[in-house]
Order: sequence, then C-alpha cells, then structure tokens
Amino acid sequence: MTNNNKLKVVFCGGGTGGHYYPALALLKYLDTNYQNLDIIYFATKGRIEEHNLAKDFPKAKMYTLDTKGLERPIYNPKNITRMFTVLKDTQKVRKIIKTFNPDFAFLTGGYVTVPVGLALTKEKIPFYLHEQNSIMGISNKFLTKYAKKVFVSFEETLINEKCILSGNPVRTPDEKLTREYLKKFGINNLNKRCILVFGGSLSSEEIDDIMYRVYLQDKSTNYIHITKNPDKFSKFENVHTFDYINDLYKIMAVCDGVVCRAGATTIAEILFYDLQAALIPWKGAAENHQFKNALSLQKLGKAEVFDDQNIDLTKLINFINSIKIKSQNYEYVPKHNQAIEIIINNIEEIKKFNNF
Repeated sequence: MTNNNKLKVVFCGGGTGGHYYPALALLKYLDTNYQNLDIIYFATKGRIEEHNLAKDFPKAKMYTLDTKGLERPIYNPKNITRMFTVLKDTQKVRKIIKTFNPDFAFLTGGYVTVPVGLALTKEKIPFYLHEQNSIMGISNKFLTKYAKKVFVSFEETLINEKCILSGNPVRTPDEKLTREYLKKFGINNLNKRCILVFGGSLSSEEIDDIMYRVYLQDKSTNYIHITKNPDKFSKFENVHTFDYINDLYKIMAVCDGVVCRAGATTIAEILFYDLQAALIPWKGAAENHQFKNALSLQKLGKAEVFDDQNIDLTKLINFINSIKIKSQNYEYVPKHNQAIEIIINNIEEIKKFNNF
C-alpha cells in the first residue's frame, strides 16, 4: 500500500460460525492488503466469536454485548426485557464508535448486529450487511433499510435495489496444502477415502447418532469426526474424533467429502473446495433455511440431502462410498475468493481510501 491513511472498520456478526466466519474471512483479507488497519469487533457474549476472536485475529479490539435473540412467538413477555437490552447496548455502542470514528462497518448477521446497526445509523456511519442464507434473517431484514448495501449469497435473496449478489466469503489457506496435512488428524493411509463429519459450530447429537450406525457398517473409509462425545466412537479404528478444530477449512481443502449440516457458510466452503457432500439439514433453522440451502447444492450435483429423522442409511453409505478419492499426491493451491473481491469492489469507502 502506498496510501498511509488509517482505515478504521467496525465488524459485527456472530452467535454461530455461519455469521462469524464470513466476517473473519473479510478481516483477514483487509489485514493482508491494508497496512494501516484499525478494527473493532462487537461480539455476542458467550458465543463463538467471543471465544475465538483473540486467537483468530488478535489485532481486533473486541467489545461484548448482552443482546439476546427474540423468543418465539414474538409476543412472548420475555421480549420486553430483551428490547430494553437492545436499547442499552445501542447506547453502549454509540459511545464506543463516537470515539473510534470508523470509516464504515461490516455486519454479517445474528441478533448482536441490531444494536450495532442502530448505533451506526444514529451516528451516521455507513454500514454494509452480508446475508449468508437463501432466506434473509430477521436482524438483517430489519437493518436493510439503514444499510448502504446488502451483499447476498443466493440469487433468490435479491429483494431490493440495495442487494448485490456476492456469494459467501470463506476462510482459505494462505499456503499450499498437500494431502499429508491429514496425518495431523490420525489419517495415515492417504490412499483411502477421507470424509470430514461435523454438525456446525455447535456440534450435533443427531449426526453423531447417524454416523455411529454408519461406522458399524463402513470400515473402508477414514473419518475425521467433530463431536462433543468422543468416547462414543472410541471402538472404531477408522474414526478420528475431535471436539473442535479451529482450521476446519484446511481439512476441507484436502479431504474427499463431508457429512454435515447445511449452513450457508458450509455450503460456500463445499463449493469453494469442490467437495461432494452428504447434507443433513437442521430442522430447527429459522424458516427451514438449511433445507433450502441444501437443495441449492443438490441442484448443482454436489450433494445428496438426507432427513435426520428418517435416515436412509443404505443410501447414505452408498453415497459416501461413491465419493471419488483424491490422489495421495494431491495439492491444494491458494485461489481467489471471488466473494471477497466483489464485496471489496463495492464498498465505497475502500474505493475512496485507495483513491479510485
């Protein structure tokens, strides 16, 4: 960079990895390409971004907020208290951003973004939204009228003239990765099929139960399985369990396929790393958006969709065994993240910063 001006940005988004990881992907891009960068991140108390931001991006100054999502149905009396918390957090954010004086903000969804978006609006700070799912979440839908632009991941989410189809930013390795990377997770025979199993950032007992039944029958495939109950799988020699892996995307870069939920960020990563996927959508997702996400990938021929309440085990095992095995000499080479490029090219404050 030849421009030595300080670029100051507010980030907010979280509660789940689906909201947090796109923000993290853009954070890391800015850090790589802008030498004089100052970041504030508003996080949800007790959730994934509060736990991980310090190690994922230690340069950011983090503030946690107490805002909680609305109870269903909306007329639940608890929501009166929660609305007062939103107002309290809005005032807290206003004080912080007045001092910080950011150039713009980037919000990726989750209820924590509501007080931040309101505070930015009151302080006349431009902000941009990113929606990961095919159906826009309540927080983003509410904030759309105040946002400068809204970046969306699916064509069907283009609800007004503010929306720009960008796709979903994903985390990517900065370096080349070979199949040897899998050995870090107990996979020694690189010629065998390697499947990554996970239930999203919050894990999934349903997927654990389904895959236990798969493992009883399938000994020919190696599995890396993220679970809160590793003892459940201790008798399976081909199953390597972990309660959490921070750089899960690096495994996706060199493994053969995945069994997982159908969050929008997961869908984007499957596409980016060109994987085959057995998708088991979470029925508790708002407006059943995971099922709709899964169908979009199935239409592209990249996935089969399964019902966790009525699983066809034979079909699932047959699908897993049909996944093509990468060569033991396979190498992932870093490539452009098109979604991030589209977002950067449409943020007007960055254009001004670069004297476009």
